[in-house]
Amino acid sequence: MARASDTRVCIVSASRQNVFFSEILEAFGGMLEGAGITVEQSLDCFPNPAEDLVYLFVPHEIHGLVHELAHPSPAQLARSIVVCTEQPGTQWFDLSAAVAARAGAVLDINALGVLELCARGVAAEHLPIGYVPEWDAWGGEERDRSIDLVFLGGYAERRGRVLAGCVPHLEGRRAAIKLTETGVPHAGEGGGYWSRDQKWQMLADCNLLLNVHRSAVPYMEWHRVLGAQMNGCVVITEHSVGIDPLVPGEHYFSADYWQLSAVVGALLEDPARVEAVRRSAYDFLRQEMPAEQTLDRLLAAIERVVRKGSTTTALPVPVPVPVPVPVPMAVAAEAPTPPWREYAEYAGQELPMRLGMKNVIVRMGNLERQFQELLGRQGEDTEAIVRFGPTVEEPKVSVVLTVHNYADYVGDAIRSVAFSSLREVEVIAVDDASSDDSVAAVEACCRQLPWLSLTHVRLAGNRGLPAARNLAATHARAELLFILDADNEVLPSGLERLVEALERSPEAAFAFGIVQSFNSQGPVELMNWLPWEPARLRQGNYIDAMAMLRRPALEAIGGYSTDPALYGWEDYALWLAMAEKGYEGAHVADFVARYRKSAHSMIGLSNIDHTAAWGALLRRFPQLSAEEV
Repeated sequence: MARASDTRVCIVSASRQNVFFSEILEAFGGMLEGAGITVEQSLDCFPNPAEDLVYLFVPHEIHGLVHELAHPSPAQLARSIVVCTEQPGTQWFDLSAAVAARAGAVLDINALGVLELCARGVAAEHLPIGYVPEWDAWGGEERDRSIDLVFLGGYAERRGRVLAGCVPHLEGRRAAIKLTETGVPHAGEGGGYWSRDQKWQMLADCNLLLNVHRSAVPYMEWHRVLGAQMNGCVVITEHSVGIDPLVPGEHYFSADYWQLSAVVGALLEDPARVEAVRRSAYDFLRQEMPAEQTLDRLLAAIERVVRKGSTTTALPVPVPVPVPVPVPMAVAAEAPTPPWREYAEYAGQELPMRLGMKNVIVRMGNLERQFQELLGRQGEDTEAIVRFGPTVEEPKVSVVLTVHNYADYVGDAIRSVAFSSLREVEVIAVDDASSDDSVAAVEACCRQLPWLSLTHVRLAGNRGLPAARNLAATHARAELLFILDADNEVLPSGLERLVEALERSPEAAFAFGIVQSFNSQGPVELMNWLPWEPARLRQGNYIDAMAMLRRPALEAIGGYSTDPALYGWEDYALWLAMAEKGYEGAHVADFVARYRKSAHSMIGLSNIDHTAAWGALLRRFPQLSAEEV
């Protein structure tokens, strides 16, 4: 009977599979090669069966990303070890379980997954990952770490809420928030995504890793947690099951969902305790969870598959025929339906009513603006300028602040700039004919902040947000412009982080970072967490106005569009214009600003109806309806 040592193992992968799973399979392949087993690789197809060949693959990746004609045959599946890695209760777990039921051997990296598979009648066994030397970029030596908090994972609302709650604890510190779109495979590096050696090296430079489950199911994300611990990055995780043999408080920190952000803050202030857990976890992995433990489980699975094959009833020898060579058959990624198409195809009665309502409101605003302009022409000036504070000789950044009836909030916006860690800053505040006490609020705030350089431009007639921003840009003296609305705030280190990003990427026309959204009850979620990828703009705008622009780039696209049809969508038009010019954007994977969510904000009106805005955008940017932006 053949033995595991006489067997070749072919690792079958999908070309578009998440690199997360590739890292796991590569680790297992390295262990097998270290044991003297021949390991081969195949992409998007299964090599023809052979008596000495066993396949190893992640089932939901193959069956989700490879054409069904290239799926394993019953004979190939019987010679396969499937490695299940997904959380019970998800579509990916269900797909894996269906494939696993027909496989030669089934392994799951999580004990919770093993229990669920066994409950479904699948004979599965636990495959703990253990210590992987190739993942260890730290080596256990004492070192300084430049990143205080890191998060790696797909975006979910419950994750965004916890991360938003961490913002107050990160003042004066650095974070690396690496979020991806859930359900979209990430096959390799790029777009700010860490993988393989780069990820291990970055984790070795991180102090704490925050782990929040995708859903309320307390499923332990072993791959993420162990990769951090092997590099001395201490884990703070939401309570989990199936965590043995790790011990909370000794090898990692565990907390209830609603306590996670507070625990992050407490541990950032307790470096001695963090250091003790860092060392304890690393030593435990190396001594109690060695790679040999994982290897033994893999070898046992190979033996089971080989043994099953040898006891199968022999069939008559068929007449020899040429065996076709397997052809890789990856499934192409499906492009999601652009949101503008929904409006182009919508024929309901509600749409004209919503369109008419928005048009009435916008037209009334335009009439009021024109009336104010007529009144302004009868006065002395339509534009008055008052300067506060010292003159910054060579400002590095000009903050463009537009105000229209935000007396209650504009002071917070100005104070957020005044307490910025970047000192070479000026503010250009344009009051767009406010009818409340916004002018007085700005001036009162400036008197409280005598070190802040602020130019207050007061308009007698309302010109609208885009025109006010363009006017502020003409008064600005710095090459870099940061756009700030009167009800939002920039974080103390936000401007400095964005300047650093543009200095690192001189080819970038603008930089933007992660924004915490909040309301009267507190933090809500995150915005701006995806990097600059022009093709994403086909699905709508995903970048807020709070960004730092190079003045020449803004001038090259003609500034902000003043088309009334784009009311509330001026930012989207700006990013489309940047993409049309071929400009690059730099993304900062750290928190830079705070966005106030309010039912009375400008976006509330713009969301009444999108038809006119989509029409204007499609006329101005026909590439929106093309395959790529």
